[in-house]
Amino acid sequence: MKVRLVDRLVYVVARLAIGTAARVPQWLGYGCADLLGRLFFRIDRRRRGYAMHFLRNAFPELDDAARARLGARATGNLFKVPIDMARLTRLLARGGDVLSVLDPGAVGKRIAGLKPPFLGLTAHLGNWEVAAAGVARAVGGAHGMARVSKNPLLQKWLLANRQRGGLIIHPRRGGVRDLASALARGGVGLQVVDQNQRLRGVFATFFGQMASCERAGASLALRRGYPILVGVALRRGRGFRFEMVSTEPFVLENTGDRARDLQVGVERINRAIEELVRMAPEQYLWIHDRYRTKSDKSESDDAGADGDSPRSGDGSDASDGESVGESGDD
Repeated sequence: MKVRLVDRLVYVVARLAIGTAARVPQWLGYGCADLLGRLFFRIDRRRRGYAMHFLRNAFPELDDAARARLGARATGNLFKVPIDMARLTRLLARGGDVLSVLDPGAVGKRIAGLKPPFLGLTAHLGNWEVAAAGVARAVGGAHGMARVSKNPLLQKWLLANRQRGGLIIHPRRGGVRDLASALARGGVGLQVVDQNQRLRGVFATFFGQMASCERAGASLALRRGYPILVGVALRRGRGFRFEMVSTEPFVLENTGDRARDLQVGVERINRAIEELVRMAPEQYLWIHDRYRTKSDKSESDDAGADGDSPRSGDGSDASDGESVGESGDD
């Protein structure tokens, strides 16, 4: 691929920005990111509407004031993720060990007890990239999917850094086939599975409401009998420290009824994600329009907070950028 002058300039600027973000004192960088996230939550009425609807489903026992506080805190955590990524990129580029900032906890033992191939599924909770790096470190390498940068220099550098951490990244287009091939060779596949699916989603309940859910992980697990580990890396403290947390590994039941088995499998994955989200709801991505795609049977009365009415089909979802195993709307 031909490298243009603008690609070189963008690459240099990106490297400088990542390096600067990684060097900013944690108290300053993360403190500012938290404040910006909380401010964004207050001023972006549409995203706040998505969050309040989502939070009403998840925490019906809370009042709206408590839900708004929770949503603001969670958005503050989301704004910290780019700083995490700058620090993780710098750490891996220097040959560092992700375990210097990640406590594997009991999950380390669970992973050690799993014999590859298996699927590691996660959500936009805590930091999903750190979680992927932690699993890759534990098993000696893993495969995920991510958006491909249009800048070939930046893409090459990012992929090389991830490979140093044991992560082999495949483009989202055709990525599921790459994951299937890696698993068939005895590898470990990683995927983020909690975002709205515009096309070919499986409709299943997520925090009490029907949502269009990712099918690939459950489908692969059912066809080949792969164990599933649902886990996350939760932030501990206010900066760049994390702890792995997971549910117990499980194998989906294959009864021969493909449609039913897939439905039951996705529901089980959703229940595992819900369990983890409830451990740290202040670190979850509530501002995503999770219920955007409707099934024929679902109701379409999604009203947001403060009189907000989240618009469907506006073409802009909360995005995590270059996320390992990312799925969902573009």
